[in-house]
Amino acid sequence: MAHSHHGHDRLVGSAWTREQALERLERPERRQSEDPDDLWTRVGLAPGATVVEVGAGTGYFALPAARKVGPRGRVFAVDLSEDLVELLRERREKESLPQLVPVRSGRASIPLDSGIADVVLLANVLHDISDPTLSEAVRLLKPDGRLVNTDWNKERTPVGPPVEVRLTPSQAEQRLGALGLAVVGRWAFGPWHYAIVLRRSGGPRRSSARGHPRRPPVHRSARGPDSPSSPPRSSKGRTARNRR
Repeated sequence: MAHSHHGHDRLVGSAWTREQALERLERPERRQSEDPDDLWTRVGLAPGATVVEVGAGTGYFALPAARKVGPRGRVFAVDLSEDLVELLRERREKESLPQLVPVRSGRASIPLDSGIADVVLLANVLHDISDPTLSEAVRLLKPDGRLVNTDWNKERTPVGPPVEVRLTPSQAEQRLGALGLAVVGRWAFGPWHYAIVLRRSGGPRRSSARGHPRRPPVHRSARGPDSPSSPPRSSKGRTARNRR
């Protein structure tokens, strides 16, 4: 059976259209193999937390995260495609989730301040993601923040990217470890995926993210009609330089 590619080539190649993304990422049967609520429960996502999903697509993981963090939290749904960012805006309004903030990224930069995220999510993108984008994802982590990586097992499955482009958990850990991250947890995520949780090497090793009621600073280019109001940036905030 032919494999449909659920990796996010839109981060490193041409962006997906809305129709392509909805067909690939919102399959009705997807929840049977990748339940986003199960992922966030296992991660321990808390009310008030700040999440960044790099390569958010249609919001398959970002919308459930926004419901979990609640009105005191924030979920930055980052994507390269303006078409998908507009879709995320529409879904935010339809579902009354002002804490969901769609953000259009560049090919090598994410327009958000450093150190804002309790959790950064990479969902099915690490095998496609560019080095600059991956460095940007790590830059966004708070000192005690966690990076959650979920991806396809390196074996044939009824859907998914070609087996040869997939990464084993050890390959994923090696790539992320090169950026100063250390594994603090791993598990099988449904029948076809694995999940890995990492922190900065030497950081605290807590089992769950704790939300912070204070809203994080955001680069001004991510504000405007797409963003709920947030306090002015601290002069210590570092702007993204390079870039799912």
